Amino acid sequence: MLGSLVAMLMSVSGAANVHSAPPPASPGEIVIQGVRDPKRRANEYVDSILPPMFDGQIGRFEDPLCPAAVGLPDNLKAEVLARIRQVAAAAAIPVKAGKCTANLMIIVVDDKKALIEGMRDKKDTYLYGLGNAEVKHLENLAGPVAAWQITDVVGADGMPLRVDGDGFPRLFTTMPPSRVVQNTRKRILAGVVVLEQRGLVDVTTRQLADYALVRLLAPIETKERTPPDSSVLSLFNDGVNPETAPQSLTWWDLAYLKALSDTRSDIVADVQRHEIRDKMLDEMAKVPQQ
Repeated sequence: MLGSLVAMLMSVSGAANVHSAPPPASPGEIVIQGVRDPKRRANEYVDSILPPMFDGQIGRFEDPLCPAAVGLPDNLKAEVLARIRQVAAAAAIPVKAGKCTANLMIIVVDDKKALIEGMRDKKDTYLYGLGNAEVKHLENLAGPVAAWQITDVVGADGMPLRVDGDGFPRLFTTMPPSRVVQNTRKRILAGVVVLEQRGLVDVTTRQLADYALVRLLAPIETKERTPPDSSVLSLFNDGVNPETAPQSLTWWDLAYLKALSDTRSDIVADVQRHEIRDKMLDEMAKVPQQ
């Protein structure tokens, strides 16, 4: 699967504009942009990153992450992947060691529409589960970024849904549902972010890695939302450039990643949102104020 993707990219990818980030003060340091007044900005972050929905669920990766990047020179790719592993470790998110099948993919190309069209024509595994309307939406996004997730639903106890002869999935479980706890849970199997060269001018490897990690662990909606300036996700907002954008993930981003990995995934989305926000506020209370 990855081999065919690399072959496709060779015809559409050019030289990368991304460059190395300045080294941190110490080798093991996670450089994070601090944020003032956490209470005032809590709702702004949560409402922008986590879409309100009553009966849905906020999915997350259950398998360890296996990050990969295509379209970057080897030295920059190594920096991006090392940074993702470093931040994931700081957020207590498991990452596979050694060779593994990529489930968090960063792709740098000249033309994202051409790439996604090629994937669609080849029925690429990285578009599994996406409908035609969703793929068309991704192809026609105006900005330099397109991102999506491959998800499925299993029983809250991990049992897969069984598809009977009528084609409808059914769940067989002994776990009773309630108004808060559901007998299914949504999980993310893989995430893909495609970035065009035009959007990466002056972007550092640290910004690219942090953006991709937070982007692919946050819920992705068909309707685009404007990320707050308290998040590295604002890197590609209108009117923002790499110099004025966060230079790395923010304290809010790290608190979000920690909270998401420590929150139950078998509860309804609104309860998940409140639980994630409360855990984020607990994390922010530990942050030295600037």
